[in-house]
Amino acid sequence: MLAISFDTHFYAEEPITYSTLLNMPVITPLNNLFYNLETKNLAQHGLHPYYQHIVANLPQLLGPASLLLPMIPKFTPPLISAISGIAVLSLFQHQEARFLLPAIPLILSSVRLPQRFTRLWLAAWVVFNVAMGILMGMYHQGGVIPTQLYLASKEDAAQAFWWRTYSPPIWLLNGKNDRLQTTDLMGLQPDAMIATLSDAATCWNQKNDTKVGTYLVAPRSSTFLDQYNVGQPKTDLALEEVWTYKNHLNLDDLDFAEDGILATIKRVIGRRGLTTWRVFKICVSHLPSS
Repeated sequence: MLAISFDTHFYAEEPITYSTLLNMPVITPLNNLFYNLETKNLAQHGLHPYYQHIVANLPQLLGPASLLLPMIPKFTPPLISAISGIAVLSLFQHQEARFLLPAIPLILSSVRLPQRFTRLWLAAWVVFNVAMGILMGMYHQGGVIPTQLYLASKEDAAQAFWWRTYSPPIWLLNGKNDRLQTTDLMGLQPDAMIATLSDAATCWNQKNDTKVGTYLVAPRSSTFLDQYNVGQPKTDLALEEVWTYKNHLNLDDLDFAEDGILATIKRVIGRRGLTTWRVFKICVSHLPSS
């Protein structure tokens, strides 16, 4: 009841009363369930197949320990709790590896070290954790903070749209929050994202002296954006690359089902980086005369 009171107070627009708690309580876990039951809500973050947790996310978190799962001697209460939690989470189509983190200690506490090649397994476990620590701690979504600091230094930045990244920390704007409107487009479908940019874009100016700038921040691995390059735009919308932070990998963009394994890895790693584009409209009145 105390948690419900705090949540209701936090989300209420007016001071709460006992009547508010009885008639319009905010029950966060219930609201979370209702939100995740709607596919259209999950589509804003990205949709995954129902087997994503089992086939990709769980092995990614367990590493060498995945090989020990078939040798678990019995179903312990921690293991049953982990399995049931993963099963419930697999019912929803937005599946990220981090959602399984509470289940990992429960699984690891239920496995036994192999009696043979114990040192080899322990060495593999250490190497796996060091590698994942570097990958996930430095490179995965590693450009979000540097890019936000870059935008804070841009005097003309009035609007910034972030697409297919972690939520941008607006507190890093160094007091510029009132002048720079930040919009998190999350995993919005490409066509809808372009429509949003078109509504906010300013007209192309060859002198580049527009005082109100609209920017898009997105992974360089998003090849969909190539067609909007300012050098050869195929539409009325144009993107001018202004800055890229190279030490950024978008591991949420591993679409093996559509692109294939090798092509996906080549795209995500070969085109690593978080890029900032300035967004323009190609307006007829602003085109140079021939």
